[in-house]
Amino acid sequence: MDQLFIHNVKKWRKNRGLSQKSLAERCNAAHSYIRQIESGSGHPSFTFIGKLAAALDIEAYQLLYDETTAQSERSAQSEYIAAIKADFLEKIARELDTVMDKLKK
Repeated sequence: MDQLFIHNVKKWRKNRGLSQKSLAERCNAAHSYIRQIESGSGHPSFTFIGKLAAALDIEAYQLLYDETTAQSERSAQSEYIAAIKADFLEKIARELDTVMDKLKK
């Protein structure tokens, strides 16, 4: 099983304060199956991934989502936007200087 999926199942289960047993009960599954999933030896179907997500009160994609990559991408986007803003403000300042110079003459 994919390490990201396993990490996310554990993370969300712990964030919700659930034991493997209580998560299994919410999914109407055996406790041993949740243990297998979290150890990487169990391979849940897409239907069961949906049950896990519902039991964890999240969207199914969140079990497959790499949050660290998304955070890196958001950070890169923020830096890009900041650079665009700085460039734009610099251009405005130059234009204002040009207008002010023309008005002084």
